[in-house]
Amino acid sequence: MSDSPADKISALLKFEDAPPFGGGSMPADKEKTFVLLAHIFALIIWLWKRKESPAVDAHGKEALNFCITYVLIVNIPVYILLMLLPSLAGIVGLLLMIVNLALLALLIFGGIKAQAGKLLRYPINFRLIK
Repeated sequence: MSDSPADKISALLKFEDAPPFGGGSMPADKEKTFVLLAHIFALIIWLWKRKESPAVDAHGKEALNFCITYVLIVNIPVYILLMLLPSLAGIVGLLLMIVNLALLALLIFGGIKAQAGKLLRYPINFRLIK
């Protein structure tokens, strides 16, 4: 029996047990919603709800660090490259779009796993916010 694509992706990524739901002042059912949202809207949710829930704080920090890392490693060098070599705009733009979609899928996947109580440790992540 073959593994599903989600199982194959899970095998490649590192997951840890997240802080348990209900550990803060927020009800557990709301925490499950906010940990999902923390992966997709990291800065907003983390700043807004981090003091109410240790789980939201952990997931928000991890996702926010991933977004910061992505901007530093991918976006800034690509935009510098495009300024220096504008003739590459078509191919580089296409590749950047593919990378952006893959990273968005990773954020959504991390959010879905977060609702199950697992914390995705994003690969290649500078943990600037501790």
